[in-house]
Amino acid sequence: EPISRAELLDADEARRLLVEWNDTGRVVPSLSVSEWFEERVAGAPDAAAVVAGDVVLSYAELNARANRLARLLVGRGAGPGRFVAVALPRSADLVVALLAVLKSGAAYLPLDTEYPADRLAYMLEDAVPQSVLTVGELDGLLPEADAPRALMDAPETVEELSHLAAGNLDTGARRGGVSALDPAYVIYTSGSTGRPKGVVVPGGALVNFLTSMGEVCGFGVGDRLLAVTTVGFDIAGLELFGPLVSGGCVVVAERERVRDPRALGDLMVSAGVTVMQATPSLWRAVVAEGVRLDGVRVLVGGEALPADLAGLLVERAESVTNLYGPTETTIWSTASVVEGVVEGAPGIGGPIANTRVYVLDGRLRPVPVGVPGELYVAGEGVALGYVNRASLTGERFVADPFGSPGCRMYRTGDLVRWSAGGGLEYLGRVDDQVKVRGFRIELGEIESVLVSHPQVAQAAVVVREERPGDQRLVGYVVVGAGELVPQAVDLRGHVAASLPEYMVPSAFVGVEAFPLTPNGKLDRRALPAPDYGPEWVGRAPRSPREEILCGLFAEVLGLPGISIDDSF
Repeated sequence: EPISRAELLDADEARRLLVEWNDTGRVVPSLSVSEWFEERVAGAPDAAAVVAGDVVLSYAELNARANRLARLLVGRGAGPGRFVAVALPRSADLVVALLAVLKSGAAYLPLDTEYPADRLAYMLEDAVPQSVLTVGELDGLLPEADAPRALMDAPETVEELSHLAAGNLDTGARRGGVSALDPAYVIYTSGSTGRPKGVVVPGGALVNFLTSMGEVCGFGVGDRLLAVTTVGFDIAGLELFGPLVSGGCVVVAERERVRDPRALGDLMVSAGVTVMQATPSLWRAVVAEGVRLDGVRVLVGGEALPADLAGLLVERAESVTNLYGPTETTIWSTASVVEGVVEGAPGIGGPIANTRVYVLDGRLRPVPVGVPGELYVAGEGVALGYVNRASLTGERFVADPFGSPGCRMYRTGDLVRWSAGGGLEYLGRVDDQVKVRGFRIELGEIESVLVSHPQVAQAAVVVREERPGDQRLVGYVVVGAGELVPQAVDLRGHVAASLPEYMVPSAFVGVEAFPLTPNGKLDRRALPAPDYGPEWVGRAPRSPREEILCGLFAEVLGLPGISIDDSF
């Protein structure tokens, strides 16, 4: 809302508040994540560390299995500065594998086998991992790569692991000491050039993050955190390691349960879950199912938290914490506890430990309270940069003019403003990056794939919200001279061959030419609304049951009707 000049603070006051609101220094453990975990093992070896289906691992059992696997990885060349790719089902073995990689001194590269083979192949080629950890059932879904594979369920691997020592690894076993600047993991996010970019996060940043989130979320002995996020999404790092360095327990939800809010709610009750982190989209589905959240501490992040959902969560849960942060600054950078009656979208709060946030104008000057500016994040959480992308690293990770010499800050591209109470309010983006259901998406990457279709000359992708809370990607195409507009099913298949499912548009629209603004830019608001109707003619319902099902599907999708052959 507009504010008068009298309400604006002058530049000196803005600089003073910049320092005051960033006074977040904390002492963090001078340990790696694996060493921190080992301290917990010594304190309570028999306590439950991981629950995954019928499998329960104590701290001692998890430590022993991870140590054996770490020795196997070290024997195959893993160590500081090197990557190990991990492609495993949501199971106890996934936690064992990620912990083992950190114990070896290497960094893990998570691979989601539901991603297209082309995308996985690019990640493997770009990161050049030392080896690939997987299992037989997923081995065939992975593209060929130069890195040797270790099938964790193969008889020869099981035999080799059984002969390795289960004791903790010392520095010599890791082939050199592990420093706070050595990579801990690399996460690939959407890129505007048509290819994803790998963000390399150092171990020290991960330790600082876990320390701060332990304070923010109150992690402790006896807590049970329900892990629901795919390991290819960086926020899974909090779910898997947060409890393990705090004396708590990780409850790993199977993929099928994550996709069924009712089943997820049943697991929360049966497993005695006390903490759960999820995007607003998933929380809305959980709330809609009437899942009991008594005694559950709710963590929300990944996209803007709507006021109505925040109010429902505050009513039902023990506490609600709204979190914000890009992958490039180690998962979450700010936090805000949501309390009382929620009026308007909740703010994203202030910086976590050893993190500085700046709201700056185009000349990198602090802006007064209430004035929009671009958000920059500095401090211990700033990533090392992008894999093999020096120019992009230099563009996004810039010198911090307010820090000590050599400090860097990350340019988020997010538009925010300070509130009078010292918290940040999220306003939107300064570029074409969007978030849909928690996934960060560069629209340019989808447009690049669409343009590679032989019949498409120009492409544009936008996020439309025809109904409140129902955000959908829509692709618009202009075909070349003499070409026919491709069928939507053809365009969808073309995009799905290169991009993950969450980046495939829900609808496609062919236009003769793109509408332009007076200054020659694409006028996204003038693009026509898509027709979400069926893309091909199918069979009509053949029984009362099929008629009811088609009617329910059409109601959910907002369509006049569908056939029994249509894809949900």
